[in-house]
Amino acid sequence: MIKTSVFFKSKSVLLFLLTAILLAGCSARKVQTVKIEAEANQIIDVLGENGIRARKNEIGEGVRKSFEILVDGDEDAVSAAIQLMEDHCLGRPDPPEPEGGAVITSIEVERAREQRRMKMNIESQLRKLPGVTCVDVNFVPPQDRSLAINPYPSTASVLINYKTQSFPVSKDEIASLVARSVPALQPENVSVVVTAKPLRPLPDNKVAYDFMRIALVSGIGLATILAFVSVVFVLRKKRRNQTDEAEKIENIEAAKPMKKVLLNERYDFDDDEEDDENLR
Repeated sequence: MIKTSVFFKSKSVLLFLLTAILLAGCSARKVQTVKIEAEANQIIDVLGENGIRARKNEIGEGVRKSFEILVDGDEDAVSAAIQLMEDHCLGRPDPPEPEGGAVITSIEVERAREQRRMKMNIESQLRKLPGVTCVDVNFVPPQDRSLAINPYPSTASVLINYKTQSFPVSKDEIASLVARSVPALQPENVSVVVTAKPLRPLPDNKVAYDFMRIALVSGIGLATILAFVSVVFVLRKKRRNQTDEAEKIENIEAAKPMKKVLLNERYDFDDDEEDDENLR
């Protein structure tokens, strides 16, 4: 029973040390919250391409559902993640909800969400072009013909930043791509601005530094665990040897009275034989 309790106690301490090391080496911090899962996936992909581990956490239900972006690391990793999101035009705040009556508000909210989804889809397509980092698309739907005699047409503006030396796609091709994604939008009503803008370098290569620090902490923790296990093993072996020696001594002490009894019985048997010979 004592050996079993010592084993479980050492196992619990080992588990505690391992958990503490993992928590010290890597902790998750929230850097942004978005309402569209596709945008959360884009942020995770961009951060992963730059060596920052991130994951999403779904919170809320229904219309209140959103996605938290969590980054593994300390304040330096959080700062690097925020810088990358800014350079890639990701994680921007949602537009304010429209105000009005219950029916009008619900219609306007649904229309705004549909436009937000359309905007995300267009930006996702343009982001796949070679060298593109930041994409910002804004469009105005056409005016309702029942509200005006001469309604204004649908228009759109596109801003693209790229990090390569040259950009292989023309403005006309981009305008045509955007126009095909928005109802009643003509390519001539799409304004496109393309700018060369390299990404800002991460300060002092904090990502690699964090990785090395995590690896160092994990290595020290592993060495500590191995040393602890070795000490426990040596102590248990020493205790087992002491127990074995004590059992041997007890067996020897227990065997002495038995040996004495056997000798006494032998002497008594010899005396009986002598008495029988004398009687004869």
